[in-house]
Amino acid sequence: MSKIKFFSLIIVCYFYCTSLYAQVGVTVEIKGVTDEIATNVRLFLSIEQQKSHTLLTEGRLRRIHNKAQQEIVNALQPFGYYRPVIDSKLSQPSPNQWLATYTINAGPPLLISQLKLIVKGDAKSDPEFKTLIEGIPLHKGNIFNHATYGSVKSSFINLAVERGYFRAKFVQNKVEIDLNIYEARIYLEFDSGPRYRFGEITIQQDVLDKNLLQRYIPFKKGSMYTLSKVIELQHALNDSNYFNSVEVSSGKPLDKSTEIPIIVSLKPRKNNRYTFGLGYGTDTGARAKLGWEKPRINKNGHRFNTEAKVSELGYSVSAYYRVPILNPRTDQMIYSVGETNEKTETSDSTLRSIGAALNRNHNNWRESIAINYQQEEYVISEDRGDSSLLIPNVNWSRTWGNNFINTFDGLRFDIGFRGANKSLLSDSDFFQVQSGIKAISSFGQRNRIIARGRIGSTWTQEFNQLPASVRFFAGGTQSVRGYEYQSLGPKDVNGKVIGGKHLMSSSIEFEHSFSNKWGAAIFYDAGNAIDNINDKLERGAGIGFRWKSPVGTIRIDIANAVSRDDNQWRLHINIGPDL
Repeated sequence: MSKIKFFSLIIVCYFYCTSLYAQVGVTVEIKGVTDEIATNVRLFLSIEQQKSHTLLTEGRLRRIHNKAQQEIVNALQPFGYYRPVIDSKLSQPSPNQWLATYTINAGPPLLISQLKLIVKGDAKSDPEFKTLIEGIPLHKGNIFNHATYGSVKSSFINLAVERGYFRAKFVQNKVEIDLNIYEARIYLEFDSGPRYRFGEITIQQDVLDKNLLQRYIPFKKGSMYTLSKVIELQHALNDSNYFNSVEVSSGKPLDKSTEIPIIVSLKPRKNNRYTFGLGYGTDTGARAKLGWEKPRINKNGHRFNTEAKVSELGYSVSAYYRVPILNPRTDQMIYSVGETNEKTETSDSTLRSIGAALNRNHNNWRESIAINYQQEEYVISEDRGDSSLLIPNVNWSRTWGNNFINTFDGLRFDIGFRGANKSLLSDSDFFQVQSGIKAISSFGQRNRIIARGRIGSTWTQEFNQLPASVRFFAGGTQSVRGYEYQSLGPKDVNGKVIGGKHLMSSSIEFEHSFSNKWGAAIFYDAGNAIDNINDKLERGAGIGFRWKSPVGTIRIDIANAVSRDDNQWRLHINIGPDL
């Protein structure tokens, strides 16, 4: 065959096939049922699955259209509808364009006429299974739904696994569907078998004292097994920061035993960790941080870390020695030493301190009891001084909510007391209380209201002898936006801010999210450091932009000093968790 004849044959075949399999466009309309049922119908319909096929012809279209009624019947049965009336129509509104319309009358639902549920084994007296049984959505007179029936069976198995019934099974799980009298009868018999207990706990590691690790375990040998306790142990050891990897697994029980052994395999972290960071904040300006941590000093789990920070406001150097006590997940003694220098528009201070603190959880509250000895050199306006103070203090805080980084609804509250006395290594007498609250409430899917407030008060007869670190100042990103950091407070005769005895600040903010990452806000702040309750509160207002990063929301605010005659504007940048 010549090349000319060969190529001619190919061209003829191409045009023949193109005309034979001309693209057919199909639109499928489903009417008369809910969106949920319509979605399931589309999953069953061959015409829906093949409507975009390049080789779909009119003949094949008509054949799969004729199958649609039975496919729709099958799609409705899982929802309890076995007697539907279906009107199907296939039309051609334009050349090569087809419309398949299915109008569905689901008909009467199939109702449950009988539910026989029997629970055997130890689960019969388990309160969690009693709660599950009381809440199952299968009752006489309800529509029989296959998905609901399946989820009920799954809920029994899942709860059995969670509660330690490792021999649990359905002895009987049967549904009788009688289409003559149009009813469903359900027979379920669940045998949980015995409930298992925690057995021997084996911890594979050689870096920490066994007594310390035992205090991380939230259960004891012989107590009833729950999967949530195993997961809690995994999280506790991961959060301890002692280990690079943590594996907690359940072993196999011995023959005729109902005890589950627990095996914990731990690999330690490197014994030195270094951190370095750069950043910028409108309160601090450019800043850098360098840190060194030894997560494990000895087998008792003691830690040491030191950190140096420098910013446009000054520097700080600090070191901490931490000792786990009581519950090592939450309780520790912290011994600290450090020096901080900070120079703002209102004060210049160099503070050296040494102290000890007991931090622990107490009935859902975070409690800190501490004592610090500090020496401070300070300049406030025209006053210069050297201060020595031994300051005992106590603080309680609590946070409500599920996600503290990006919070939809939550609350944080804290209150603290501190003071000093001349008879206890101090050159001034004072007593001070501070308290703060922040609440976040969502409405709709993309809106939040954020409100916060802080108050503080100082009792002293020697205010002029108090150093900068003990006086109150206001203004800045976390205080009254629109004003420079710590620029607000009572002034001396020269018009320079010297700080106040009391503090009052509040803020209300409306935030709207445009997407999962981006949002905007409008806000109004009011507050000041004051000496008298009737002193003026400064006000600031503005708009902001929000970006939700993995480490917390980045907030960029443009604020106006509303109560200032010069009507100044300031940029505020902040990053961190919502609560």
